[in-house]
Amino acid sequence: MPDPSRYPRRRTPKILIVVAVAVVAIGGIGWLVWAALAHAEPAVSGEVHVWKIESDQKVSYTLTVQRRDPSVPVACRVIAQAKNFETVGEKTVSLGASTAKLVDVQDTMRTLREATSVSSSRCWVQQ
Repeated sequence: MPDPSRYPRRRTPKILIVVAVAVVAIGGIGWLVWAALAHAEPAVSGEVHVWKIESDQKVSYTLTVQRRDPSVPVACRVIAQAKNFETVGEKTVSLGASTAKLVDVQDTMRTLREATSVSSSRCWVQQ
């Protein structure tokens, strides 16, 4: 058993350290819950579910757009990529205000050369 007189006493009480760790943990958990709830449903999201290569310079696609508030106009950028992942076509699809939260948009796009995939790169709320 070590001699207690040989070691100095702690400068900070143990209870103060426990309380500080608890406050930091509660703050961290609170922030995590807030971040998860605030970003769980984005204002707008879009996904290309169906596409068809019509020719070497044309693709058709169906873009599904979901928005939290359908009365707000939104836009999505759709891109077509070639076999080497180079962007060969790009189009911005705008949707005005409506009553439906989920909308399917069927459209076509011209490409510089043959595309092998079509996807949505990003969607945003228009001001």
